[in-house]
Amino acid sequence: MAKWSGYQRFCSLSRGLDLIGERWTLLIVQELSFGSMRYNDLRRRLPGIGSNILADRLRKLESHNIVHRDPAPVGRGVLYELTDRGNALLPAIVELRKWGLNEQLMLDTPAQAATHDLSYGIPDGAGLAETYQWTIDGVTSSLRIQGTTLTQTPGPADDPAVAINTTKAWMTDLVAGKTDWIQGKATGAVQVVGPPDAWQRMLIATAQPGADLTNLEPPESEKA
Repeated sequence: MAKWSGYQRFCSLSRGLDLIGERWTLLIVQELSFGSMRYNDLRRRLPGIGSNILADRLRKLESHNIVHRDPAPVGRGVLYELTDRGNALLPAIVELRKWGLNEQLMLDTPAQAATHDLSYGIPDGAGLAETYQWTIDGVTSSLRIQGTTLTQTPGPADDPAVAINTTKAWMTDLVAGKTDWIQGKATGAVQVVGPPDAWQRMLIATAQPGADLTNLEPPESEKA
């Protein structure tokens, strides 16, 4: 089978997708939008990506002036960062985040559970093992964290460590970078039932911005 070489269409969407439409490419751009990273940082933030795939995608992004390699001091490797052209993709990525919210939040109520790898956001040895409940616009789902695996199930949680209630409108502002969880809780846009330490663990367990990693304590069931 011949290697795929693009859509070969005289179309701006097709030409754009020729550059960024392959698996992992937009996630690499999203990670670099948070700041420059080394190769190993990107690998940790993208569990499941093969080293050869990451290297290939970075080479392609660099060759099209989307990513720039910045040599760090001797012994500290190379830093990858977005160019101006790469940063110009960020509004489109925000719109895709907003478009994907129904799937992420189970607002369309799929029939079965979904499992997610959160190793990119949970520190090694955190020992998380508890359940949270999210209610978004009246639709409730259970999120069970075990180590770095998050299992999301439609319906209420049994004895959740934390339960939150908010709206899709607020979540849309969150993924657009207009607010964060701490501000949402402070203003009442996010209603929280549960102790502050469990709230912090929930933010870590779901890789949310605003989590305080310095005060991470495992739940009582995981302590020696």
